[in-house]
Amino acid sequence: MKLFIAEKPELGRAIASALSGTAINNQTHIQKSDNIITWAFGHILELAEPQVYNANYEKWNLADLPLKINEFKYVPKQSSAKQLKAICNLINQNNITEIVHCGDADDEGQILIDEILAYAKNTKPVSRLLINDNTEKGVQKALKKIRPNSEFKTLSERGFARSQADWIVGINLTRAFTTFAKSKGYQGVLTLGRVQTPILSLVVNRDYEHENFKSVFYYAIIEDIVWKIKHKQK
Repeated sequence: MKLFIAEKPELGRAIASALSGTAINNQTHIQKSDNIITWAFGHILELAEPQVYNANYEKWNLADLPLKINEFKYVPKQSSAKQLKAICNLINQNNITEIVHCGDADDEGQILIDEILAYAKNTKPVSRLLINDNTEKGVQKALKKIRPNSEFKTLSERGFARSQADWIVGINLTRAFTTFAKSKGYQGVLTLGRVQTPILSLVVNRDYEHENFKSVFYYAIIEDIVWKIKHKQK
């Protein structure tokens, strides 16, 4: 029996509609013939907070930075813990012989299902289904082109590297800047991020340009260009 794990419920329903058999609907999955289709709600796991690795990290201390994390841990999101438990139970059912990874065809979609499989300690064969068209015909066409998930290992590694790098940069810099600022009397949290901070800088710099703009006299050359075009035409 195959277990299809979709990235979101609507994709799960689209896969189910493309498979033959009578559908048996459950809260957490759909069964059709010898196939079970379940789904996540986007990321249902998240990187653990620093204090999970070391209780001392609960207190923000400059001396602890950068935080020493050798192996990242993922924990269930509270809002989707029930669905994660259901997926893990399905993965580990004895009658499930193959897992079909149905994440989106990008880094994020790849790690979204891979992190669930790792959390469930899956040892069963995993295939990869790439769906770009959620119509019944589109899904049926994609089902004929299922590939081994191992072919997407580098995509997965790239996605995990990016998300973990975001976590490292965000946690360490936020703690560093906030702790230093508080020592100078600042109240609150100064959040920094690998993407957030440079984009915020671009916005602020552009805003400064508008605020400090000074109009100056200049000569327009539009008429001269028009005259040259007309002259060439003659």
